[in-house]
Amino acid sequence: MMANLINKIKESSFFGFALVGAINTGFSFIIYILLLRLDLYYILASILAYIAGIAVSYLLNTKFVFKEEKTIKNLSKFVSVYLTALVINTGLLYALVNLIGFNPVLGQIGVTCLVLFYNYVLQKLWTFKKASS
Repeated sequence: MMANLINKIKESSFFGFALVGAINTGFSFIIYILLLRLDLYYILASILAYIAGIAVSYLLNTKFVFKEEKTIKNLSKFVSVYLTALVINTGLLYALVNLIGFNPVLGQIGVTCLVLFYNYVLQKLWTFKKASS
């Protein structure tokens, strides 16, 4: 029974999406921190790191999570989802830092956790939606 549960988790697209997201988030956070150390404004650093992360995320998600061909159609949907998530990410980060007083790094961590679910649902149900059989 436990082995069956572990296999279902391994096969889950959410698990794969979260794993790719962890890799992508690590990459994006490194870019974010480097840009902050270069004295870039935290919002601009977040946007640039996020855009770099979109490219990595698309490559990893098409190959390993959703196992889809790279097409202009799914690329444009993927980027659309991530750009709307960027707006959500930026707005929440701004609110946490400027209105509530969070540290920009801790604020970004919290926002990233929230945006993960938004991205997954839209990518699975819209960008990489399987055709009905």
